Amino acid sequence: MPVSPARSPKPMRFSKTDAPAFRGSRALTGRPRALPERLVQPAPETVQLAPPAPLPHPEAELASRYRIEPLVREWLLELQVRGRSQRTIAWYAHKMEWYERYGSAKTLAELTGLEFKRYLAQELERGISDNSLHGHFQVLKAFGNWACREGYPVDPAFMRVRAPKVAQKEMESFSQQQLAAVLDATSEGWPRIAVGILLGTGMRVGELCALTMEDVEDDGDAAFLKIKRGKGAKFRRVPVSRQLRRELVRYVNRQRPDCQSDRLLVLSDGTPVTVGCVSHLFSRLHRRLGFRVYAHKFRHTFATEYLRRGGEIERLRRILGHTTYVMVMRYVHLDKGDLYRDFESCAPF
Repeated sequence: MPVSPARSPKPMRFSKTDAPAFRGSRALTGRPRALPERLVQPAPETVQLAPPAPLPHPEAELASRYRIEPLVREWLLELQVRGRSQRTIAWYAHKMEWYERYGSAKTLAELTGLEFKRYLAQELERGISDNSLHGHFQVLKAFGNWACREGYPVDPAFMRVRAPKVAQKEMESFSQQQLAAVLDATSEGWPRIAVGILLGTGMRVGELCALTMEDVEDDGDAAFLKIKRGKGAKFRRVPVSRQLRRELVRYVNRQRPDCQSDRLLVLSDGTPVTVGCVSHLFSRLHRRLGFRVYAHKFRHTFATEYLRRGGEIERLRRILGHTTYVMVMRYVHLDKGDLYRDFESCAPF
C-alpha cells in the first residue's frame, strides 16, 4: 500500500476573539496581555538641556552707546529752537538734573520701563506731592518721546508706562471781599495795573510781563491786548473791558515812566517788570492780608466770574488760550454758593 507524502502543517489562524492584544488593549477576559519582546522599545533617556544664552539684541547694544546726559543737552537745545519759554526749559532741565542725580540709568539701554517705574516709586516714597510726581513723569516721558522721534533706540516698555494718578483738587478763587482787600492793599503804578490785567483778562503772569506798548490795541470802540507768544508759542487777542481800558490809559499817561524799554509794565527806573517782581508783590500782599495771593488764582477767578455772568464757554476757551474744553473745565467749577442755590426747592427729600 503506497504511503502518501507528508503534508506541510497549515498555519495556525486566530479568530478575532482569540487574537492576542499587541497594543496594550484588554482581551475579552479583561486581563491585559503583555507586549512581545520585539515590540518593547527602551524609553529614551531625557537629557536636561540648559536654556540657550540670549543673544545680544542689536538695538540694545546700540542703545548702550548713547549716554543720557549729552542727549538731554541736545533735547533742551531743540526746545529752545522750537520757541519754548525759558521758564519751561529751566523746569525741564531741573527735572532731568534731579533724575541724573537720583536715577540709576546712565545710558538709553538702562532707561527701561522697569527703571522708570522704580524711579517713580522711589520719589513717591520720599513723600513728594502728586503734582511733583506727575511732573517727573511728564519730563521723562517727553524726553523719551523726543528720543523716539529722533530715531534713538528707546525701550518700548519705557514708552508704555502710564502716568501716575493725581488727586483732583478744588481750584481756589477770590471772594468779592478778598478782591476788594487786594485792590485796596495794592499801590498805584505797575502793581495796580498788573492786578487789574490779571483779574480782567485771566492771562498768565509770564504773558503779562511780556506785554509791550504795541500790544495794546485801541480802535475807539473796543480794546484788546495781544499775546504774541503764549503757552506753546500761540498767538491770541484778549478783549479788555471798559473799566480796565480806562485804567490802562491812565497808567500809560500818568504813571508809566518815560524810558527806552518797550515793555508795558516797567519799574520806576525804567527796568521791565519780571515774573520775580510780580511774585514778590504777591508775597507782600500775602503777608499783609493773611490769605494766599498768586497769579493762577486770578486766572481761575476770571474764568469762574465770566461764566457766572453769562459768558460763553467757547469764547472763554479762546480768551484763556486753550485748545480743548477739557483744559477750560479745570478752571471752571461751581462753588458752594452756586451748588446750594435752589437746592431746597429741587431736592426730593
